[in-house]
Amino acid sequence: MIKFFRKIRYNLMETGKTGKYLKYAIGEIVLVVIGILIALQINTWNEAKKTSHLETKILKELHSNLTLDLEEIQSDVRFMDSITKACTVIKDYLKTHDSPEPSVFNTFSILRITPHFDPNMSGYGLLQSKGVEVISNDSLRNQVSLLYERTYPYYKRYEEERLRFHALHSEPILLNYFNMYFDESSMYYGSFEISQDDYDKLKTDAAFTKLLSAIAFENSAVHNRGQRTERSVISLLQFLEDEIERKAY
Repeated sequence: MIKFFRKIRYNLMETGKTGKYLKYAIGEIVLVVIGILIALQINTWNEAKKTSHLETKILKELHSNLTLDLEEIQSDVRFMDSITKACTVIKDYLKTHDSPEPSVFNTFSILRITPHFDPNMSGYGLLQSKGVEVISNDSLRNQVSLLYERTYPYYKRYEEERLRFHALHSEPILLNYFNMYFDESSMYYGSFEISQDDYDKLKTDAAFTKLLSAIAFENSAVHNRGQRTERSVISLLQFLEDEIERKAY
């Protein structure tokens, strides 16, 4: 093709048709420019397609991660419901029973539970490595950043405060009164036992009654934050599903 156009130029120059040669030269330049523009457009389209595919991949990874996160958060919230209930049950039990029955040992063991949330970060890590601008929807991008940069860390701080409280206050008192055994068959992987003598002391220990109230208080604070985080995850999951579906068309 190049040889063909070159031959035409030579013929026009040899025959002295300068005007036609100039028009032809301009036309050839225009064709070259158009070709370059088309090539650039194709390249831009290919890059946009790659970016779109990458965005969809990241959105699906985020959705998969958040689905697992939601299951864990909801499980933790159920555990925290059990903790609050256990505090009330034990208070009533100490008032109405003169001896510890094996049926209440599992209830005592719940006091040692400190659920903690460990989010799945592969999708957000991939997003950060590629640049958050990969997500084209501004509102969705902001909501993703808000969850991972503020909501999750804030929830973690609540859990860390509860862990510190447990280590400083709950654990010493529980170890003072109870014998603890690992039990894989137990729902809580632990079994508590208490002797009659220790139980008698426990019934009259005002510090333990205060501890039960404090455990319930700390647990309620984390429980509330967990439910807020749960709602944020549910909202973002729906947003991701809508965006993934939209990009499929």
